Amino acid sequence: MHGIRKTASVLAIAMTALAALSACSGNSAPESAAGFNPDAGKGAGPGQVAGSGTIAKYDPPVTVTTVRAQADVTTFQAGDTLDSNLWTKFLQDTYGFQLKNVWVTDSSGYTDRLNVTIASGDLPDFFKVNSTQLKQLVEAGSLADLTDVYGKYASPMLKSKLNEDNGITLKASTFDGKLMALPYVTATMDGAGMLWIRKDWLDNLGLSAPKTMDDVLAIAKAFKNNDPDKNGKNDTVGLGVNGSNGASGIFTGFGGLNFFLNGYHAYGKMWIEDPRDKSKLVYGAVQPEAKQALGKLQEMFKAGEIDKEFSVKTLSQLTDDIVGGKVGMVYGIMANPINYFSKSVAKDPKAKWEMFEVPSIDGTPAKTQISSGIGTFWVASKKSKYPDALVKTMDSFVQKLYGDKAEFKYMYDGPNKEHATFKYMDVQAWGARKNLDAFLAVNQALKSGDTSKLNPEQSGYYDQVKKYMGGDASQWGTYKVFGPEGSLSLTEKIVKNNSMYPDQYFSIPTDLMVQRSSTLSDLLNETYMKIILGDPLDTFDAMVQKWNQLGGEQMTKQVNEWKAKQK
Repeated sequence: MHGIRKTASVLAIAMTALAALSACSGNSAPESAAGFNPDAGKGAGPGQVAGSGTIAKYDPPVTVTTVRAQADVTTFQAGDTLDSNLWTKFLQDTYGFQLKNVWVTDSSGYTDRLNVTIASGDLPDFFKVNSTQLKQLVEAGSLADLTDVYGKYASPMLKSKLNEDNGITLKASTFDGKLMALPYVTATMDGAGMLWIRKDWLDNLGLSAPKTMDDVLAIAKAFKNNDPDKNGKNDTVGLGVNGSNGASGIFTGFGGLNFFLNGYHAYGKMWIEDPRDKSKLVYGAVQPEAKQALGKLQEMFKAGEIDKEFSVKTLSQLTDDIVGGKVGMVYGIMANPINYFSKSVAKDPKAKWEMFEVPSIDGTPAKTQISSGIGTFWVASKKSKYPDALVKTMDSFVQKLYGDKAEFKYMYDGPNKEHATFKYMDVQAWGARKNLDAFLAVNQALKSGDTSKLNPEQSGYYDQVKKYMGGDASQWGTYKVFGPEGSLSLTEKIVKNNSMYPDQYFSIPTDLMVQRSSTLSDLLNETYMKIILGDPLDTFDAMVQKWNQLGGEQMTKQVNEWKAKQK
C-alpha cells in the first residue's frame, strides 16, 4: 500500500512477496565504494555537485531528464503537473536540479516506448527498467556504475529500506561487484496467502473453520448444496476462481489457485527446492504435487462447487459474484478487505469475511508461495553527468514519507486528501515490512493512546480504524486490515511461523527465460485450465514433457548452475 485514502482503493497495491531472509544471508548491499574520495565535490564549479553527504546541492541549478509512465488515476491540484508539483519543487529546492520528463506514457505502453528509446541510444539521465531491459543495458555498457554515488548519497534510512529483504534485490542489481541499478523494494510480505471465507455462512450451517484441505473441500460442498445464505435457492458456489486474462488468472493472488496448490505442497510458476532432492531446484508448476491438486479442482468443478462459467468471467465479474453473495470462499491476501470485500459488506452488512491460514492436505503445515520481488529497477545512463540525482530522488521519497521531517502532503494532499501525491514520484522505495510495521504501530497506539510515534501514513490508518470503532461502517476495510482483528495480524503470524515460501531463483532472467517465458507460460495456462474443465488428468504428464522440450529442461539446468554459484 502506498498511502491512506478515503476511497476503497487505498490498499489496491501490486502484491508480491517477502524474500526469505534465511536463504540469503550475506547478500548485503554495497554500503560504500572502494577508492571513494570523501572530499570529492567540495568547492565544485558551476553545474557540479557542491558539498558532500546526503544533502549536496547543485549551484547553479541543473536539469535532470527522465521518462516515465503516469500512474493510473492520477489527479492534480490546480496548476500542478507531473513536471511541476510538490515533489519536483522539493528536489529543486533541496538538491538544485529540475526533473524534466522527456516523455510520459500510460503504464500499459511504457515498456514498448522505453524499448524504442533504448534502441535509439538517446537515454535520459535516469529511468525505470524491467529485468530484461536491465540485463540488456548492462551487457551493452550503457549504464552508470552507481556504487560510489549510492555509498555517498544514500541515507542510512534508504539503505535500511533497500535491505529489508536482506539485500536480495540489491544483489540482483549488482554485476561484477558494481551496483548498476537501484531496485524497487516494496511491502512484499503482503503477498502471503490466506483463505477468505464467509464466516456467517459457516455459522448458518454449523460448520467450523477449516484446519485441513479436506475441511476446505467439505465446506465448498456445503456452500454449494446446503443453502448457506438461507434464501431458499441453489445459487451459491463454494470457491471463487479468477479464470480471466487468457487463463493466467488462475496463477494470480486474489481468486487464483496458487494458494490452493500450496495446500497440496504444490507451487505455481516459481522455482522451488526439488521435494525429492533438496540440493536441486525445479519448477513448481510441473511437479507431481500440482497434478494431485488439479485432480481435486476438476472434481470440484464437475460438482459445481466452482462456478461453471469461471473460465470466461473476468476478475470484475468474480468481484460482482462476491458482492452479490454468490461466493463463499476465495483465496487471496491481506489487502482484499478493502479492494474487494468492502463492497460485499457495504451491500450486505450481514456478510462476515474472515481470513484463515492456508490449510494443508496432511500434517505438514502449508507454506504459501511468494515471489522474490525482483523485477523493477531504476538506472542511470552512462552518459549522464548526474547519476547522483537518481539516488537523491529515491532518498527524498523515503525521507518525506518516513523520516523525521515526513509530511503527509507528500503522500496525499488536497482539501479532502483526494490527490495521491506519492504517485507523482516515479522513483520509490517502501521497504519489505512497511505495512506490517504500520499494523504493529497502529495497534500499539490503540493500546497506549500515544500517537506521537506514528508516521503520516500510519496516522492515517489509525484515524480510519478509530472511526470504524466509533461507528463509521464505511471504514470497515481499513479496520479489517490494520485493526486489532485485521488481516495483517495473520500476516504477522505467517511471518513468525516462517510459513511463506519464496521463489528460490532470485536473479534477473536468463536469455532463454526471456525467449521462452511467454510460450511456456501459455502452455501452463492452457493445460491447467483444460484439466480443471475436464480433460484427462494425464494431460498433465504430456504437458510436462512438452514444457521440458520447449526450453524448460535447459532453463532448469541454468537455474541450478546459478544456484551452485550462490554457495
